[in-house]
Order: sequence, then C-alpha cells, then structure tokens
Amino acid sequence: MRDRIQAVLRQLAQSPELEARWLHTLSLMEFIGARKISRTVADRHPSLEVLGHLSDETRHAFAFKRLSAEVAGGEITTFLCPEAAGRYFQALDHELATWATAHTGKADVYLHYLLTTTTIERRAMVLYPLYKAASRNASVREELGRVVTEEQGHRRTIEDACVERLSAVGASLDEALALEERLFGAFIAELEPVVAKELSLQVIASSDGAGPTVRASSAVK
Repeated sequence: MRDRIQAVLRQLAQSPELEARWLHTLSLMEFIGARKISRTVADRHPSLEVLGHLSDETRHAFAFKRLSAEVAGGEITTFLCPEAAGRYFQALDHELATWATAHTGKADVYLHYLLTTTTIERRAMVLYPLYKAASRNASVREELGRVVTEEQGHRRTIEDACVERLSAVGASLDEALALEERLFGAFIAELEPVVAKELSLQVIASSDGAGPTVRASSAVK
C-alpha cells in the first residue's frame, strides 16, 4: 500500500493543476472530519481536548484549501475523486461504529470518535510525510510539516484512550486498522487511474500545442 500511495503522489505532484485539485480534496476530507466531530462529540460545548481537535481539523481544511488556490492561481471548485474520498470517510465511520458496537453491545459515540480519529490519524502519519516528500512546492511542504506536528500532538492521547477502551471489551485496534487499510485501498484504487488519465491528457494537449488541459472532476454539491 505504501508504495502505491507514494507512486500516485509522485505522479500528481508533476502537475500543478492536479496538485491543486488534490490539495482541494485533502481540504474536503479534513472538512468532513471536522463536521463529523461537530455533529457528534462536539454537538454541545465539548472538552478542551475535543475542541482542540476540532480546531486543528478546521484549520487543516482551511490551510489545504488556501494552498490549492495558491497552486492553481485562484480558488477552484474541482477535486480529485471527491465521491471516492467521501465514500472512504463515510464507510470508515459506519463500519468502525458497527464493529465497535458488536464488541461492546451498545452504541458508544465517544468510542466511535476515538476509533475513527485513531485510524485516520494513523493514515495521515503515512500519507502526509509521503506527500511532503513528493511535492515540488515549498509552501505545500512547509504546511504539511505543520499539519503532521499538530496531528502528532493529539494522536497519542486519543489512541491510548482508544486502546484502553477496546482492551476492556477484548477487542484489538489491529482489526480496526485492517478495516481502514481496506477502505483506503479502495480510495487509492479509484485515484490511480484518474491521475494516470489526467496526466496522459495533459501530455496529449501539450504535444498538440494547446498547453496543459485539466478535465475537471465533479465538484461536491
């Protein structure tokens, strides 16, 4: 999986147009995460820990959107595989909740929050450093460094709390991580051919003397 992620990131980083749309997709995913937090464990005035996490996710969504506009030369409305990105997040949230409920015998909103956060933070700790290494844009690399530092700041506390709760009911975090791996693999499987096709179209357009052309992926409504 790591090699596939690295390969597709290196490909899309070759094109400012694709990288801008990828950054916009990352912004979308961070926004979905922030919205999930605000509608569940932060539906009322939350703890310092939860409020801090919500603040970080919101800032990341803003930072990636700002960078997408910087790379594109103006704010854009298109993404790379937005439907697949949304499906990944929604399926992860739903399947983890179902899995946890099967172990605990009842719905536990806070455990579901801990599980989703832990698995996504684990993914971010793989995805963002690989993207930082692939990007040719100094502003993107600098921001990714900040995001990783912020993610690490609350990841350990949340993961420890998650493992403690799972251990109490005889469940293993490894099962949840395997579930996330499968779902993220499905997202990457949709992203790979889209990036390859877009790069191919840009090469054709460039050889025809028309300059690089980006076929816009559908925007999230």
